[in-house]
Amino acid sequence: MPEAKLKQCFMQLGFVLLCLLSQGCASNTPQTIASDIADKWFKSTELKGGEFVLQVYYRFDQLEAPLSVYIEGDGKAWLNKNRASRNPSPRNPIGLSLAVRDPGKNVMYIARPCQYVSFEKNPQCDYTYWTNRRFAPEVIASVSAVIDLGKKKAKASKVNLIGYSGGGAVALLAAARRSDVTSIRTVAGNIDHRVWTKQHKVDSLNGSLNAADVADKVSAISQIHYVGERDKVIGRYVTESFIFKAGSENCIQLKMVSGATHTKGWETLWPKLIREKLPICGEK
Repeated sequence: MPEAKLKQCFMQLGFVLLCLLSQGCASNTPQTIASDIADKWFKSTELKGGEFVLQVYYRFDQLEAPLSVYIEGDGKAWLNKNRASRNPSPRNPIGLSLAVRDPGKNVMYIARPCQYVSFEKNPQCDYTYWTNRRFAPEVIASVSAVIDLGKKKAKASKVNLIGYSGGGAVALLAAARRSDVTSIRTVAGNIDHRVWTKQHKVDSLNGSLNAADVADKVSAISQIHYVGERDKVIGRYVTESFIFKAGSENCIQLKMVSGATHTKGWETLWPKLIREKLPICGEK
C-alpha cells in the first residue's frame, strides 16, 4: 500500500477512535448516569424555583394523590479534605435511585442547586453552595418553590418528603416552612450538621441553616430517620441529637439498618423500607 494511502487510513482510524472515546466519555457523565437511572420511569425537566434552576425527574400516575418528593444528597462536594469540587453533580445519585423504587402514585425527584443543570443557567453557583452554604436559606427556598410547582402539576394537596444524606436536612428545613407535609423520611441524613462537623473535626457550615434548629417545629409530623449500621459518615448520634432537640419521640423514629453504609445497600433495601408504617403521632 502506498505510504500516502497508509497515512490516510491511520488518520481515519484515529478519527474513528477519537469519536468512540468521546462518545464513551459523554455517556459516562453525571448527567447521563442520572438520565439512565430515571429514563425508564420518569420524565425529565428543569424548573426554576427562587434563585436556582433545578433538575427534576417525575412520574405522576394519579392526579390528586399525595406527592412523594425525593431530595438528593450533597453530591461531589469535595475532591479531597482541602479542595472543593468544581461541580457537585453526583455520579451515584442515591436519592434518584431510591425515587425510582418508590411504588407511590406521584413521585418527584429534585436535585440540589448546581447539580446537573449548566452553570450558564445558574450563574450564581459557586463552590460555597455545595460546601459551607449547602443549606443556605435561598437553597431551601428554591427547593420548596419547586415542590410547589410539582404539587400543582400533580394536583396534590399533601406531600411526603424523603431526603438522602444532606437532602434529609433540606427536607426537614423545607417542611418547617410548609403546612402540607404529612410525613418525612431521611436516609443517612445529616440532620444536625453542628454535631456532625464537631464529631468529624471539620469546618462548620457557616451560612447554612441547621435542621436541628427546626426540630421542634416539625415534631408533630410523622417521621422515620434511617441510619446505616455501617455508616462511618453519618452516625446515629446525629439523629439522636435531632430527636433530643425535637423534645418528643411520639412522631419520630430512628431505625438502624443492618448492612447499610452511607452509600451502599439503600437501593436494595428501599422497596421494603418505603413500605414500613410511619409512627402515628400521639401513640406511645
